[in-house]
Amino acid sequence: MAKKVSSDRHEQKKATMRKNLAEKTGKNIDTWADLVREAGIEGFGAQVSWLKENHNLGHFQARAVAEHTKKRG
Repeated sequence: MAKKVSSDRHEQKKATMRKNLAEKTGKNIDTWADLVREAGIEGFGAQVSWLKENHNLGHFQARAVAEHTKKRG
């Protein structure tokens, strides 16, 4: 049961981060993923770096966008 609680908490944190990302940047996570894809940035680490360096996203915001981009294909 502990894993379920931990998983639920993790999902809540991710949802909050996505909400905050949209509020702080004016772009939702899908829009950010589209920007990464349109820029042609390959690889998780390169995407994170690009988002941090070119769009001033925080580390965890950039990781979340890169992860979302990977999941969307």
